[in-house]
Amino acid sequence: MSPALVLAVIAVAMLVIAVVLIAAISARRRHDTPAPADLIPGTSPSPLASQYGDDAWQPRVLAFVAELRGALTSGQIQDMIAAKLPPLLGVDRLWIETTIGGRRKMIAAPIAGEGSSAAVHPLVESPGEWATFPLRSTEGVVGVIGIPSGPRPLTPAARRAMALLAPLLGDSLQTAHTIAQLRELSTIDSVTGCSTRPDGLERLRAELKRAQRANQQVAVLMLDLDYFKSVNDRYGHQGGDSVLAAVGNTIMQTLRVSDLRCRWGGEEFLVALPESGLDQAKRVASTLARRIAGTVTEYDSARIQLTTSVGITVALPGEEDPEAVLARADAALYRAKADGRNCIRVVLANPDHGSTAAQPSPALPFRERRNPEQPDRRQYRGPGRRATDFARSSDRPRPTDVAAAGEKRVRATPA
Repeated sequence: MSPALVLAVIAVAMLVIAVVLIAAISARRRHDTPAPADLIPGTSPSPLASQYGDDAWQPRVLAFVAELRGALTSGQIQDMIAAKLPPLLGVDRLWIETTIGGRRKMIAAPIAGEGSSAAVHPLVESPGEWATFPLRSTEGVVGVIGIPSGPRPLTPAARRAMALLAPLLGDSLQTAHTIAQLRELSTIDSVTGCSTRPDGLERLRAELKRAQRANQQVAVLMLDLDYFKSVNDRYGHQGGDSVLAAVGNTIMQTLRVSDLRCRWGGEEFLVALPESGLDQAKRVASTLARRIAGTVTEYDSARIQLTTSVGITVALPGEEDPEAVLARADAALYRAKADGRNCIRVVLANPDHGSTAAQPSPALPFRERRNPEQPDRRQYRGPGRRATDFARSSDRPRPTDVAAAGEKRVRATPA
């Protein structure tokens, strides 16, 4: 046999072997590839693979991520996960369990209807196979997401999508929790635990609108701690903050959950009682005054107790202007302070309730801290003032008995 014929036979044999190998590899791939979702009963085709192909999942994932970044609350993120993530991955349900800020939370999709009972964790609801992915954030692992893996396993595109989405979900949930904490800090006074003034004014406005719709009254109380400046002068601002914290706790424990309690400024507190008239407001004011007077603050080897002056007004149904209501409550508080403090006074808009309408308060017989005409009392020397607080000795004003008179009214005895 000639060499040329031998080479030809070898070439043909190699060609046949190559064809056989290619056919075998193709058959093996067809055997390993899962059947289309529309051929499996009870399953739906995966948008990431069946409908758009294995290379079309990136734009859909990017669109989901863009919308996810726009959600700033946990509720918005939960609704988006429940509504859009399962169709994106081609599954009928999923669950997420997180532990953020010491709070454990479970998100299940689909969300149970309004008439359904509390959601049951899918892991205990029925047996099944789940593919899990950790949710990570800057704080570390904050949770896990579970996706059913049977009867049809996740497509490679869905797995790649989840590998990218899992850390983004964890980061978004952590960010939403941080935003919620910041919002809470912006609406809660850190010293007293009551609402801040902007939040209190907004809630009062909302209560007045709700009272108009329900044809109800809203009682408004303005409280001012008597001679509180003497506490700051004698014990410093830390001692004053201790007293404010104790009084704030007393107010929180005395009022209802639905009542508004707000630190209006300094040692002033605003209280709003929804669906309450004058009689109930008087009872609440008396209870608050009695419990505040009985509140003891131990600081610097002393037991400090303060009384309070209270002004009351009532917002009638249909009265939506908070400024007018607050002006009457403030006028009532002025009268309580003018009458010697440690008392309750009422100013109403309707004379039929047994009180006159709000009128300019008479001149007060003492220096009023809220009187804009009086000089700054921080100019006067007194307990807690340093010599360096004044520019020159010739500029230092002579001592005044304002602080001394106030200290006599503060019951502070050695422990």
